Amino acid sequence: VAKGLFMHNCILDTLAFFLESTQTVPSDVRSRKHPRTALALATVAVESAFKHWSTGYYALPESKPLQNFSATLWRFATNEVLESVDKLSPRRWEKIQEAASEYIGAHKPTPRKDAVCAQKGLVSGRATCFEADTD
Repeated sequence: VAKGLFMHNCILDTLAFFLESTQTVPSDVRSRKHPRTALALATVAVESAFKHWSTGYYALPESKPLQNFSATLWRFATNEVLESVDKLSPRRWEKIQEAASEYIGAHKPTPRKDAVCAQKGLVSGRATCFEADTD
């Protein structure tokens, strides 16, 4: 069981969605930096979800705009979490990413066509669309 800052299973599971979606990005264009913003957003998204359960029952605010996970509602909290994320050591990052990687594929998502093409080194139909000029 993972312990420590940012090691809650809900945060790790949410972060895993980001890690999984970026696996098909070619390594020459993939960022080599730690996914600091993804970790901050995962943390704040979990906080947002937990707030809906704060009474012991799932309840959304009556006001539709307050139901959204938006920059208006969560920018301040995200920036505060980023301050903590920016202080993580390389070793802590390694532990977080290792723990989150255990959740990759846990929900068995249906692979998107673009992801499958990228993994196989193929291009999608959009990249090969053309019409020969017959004039």
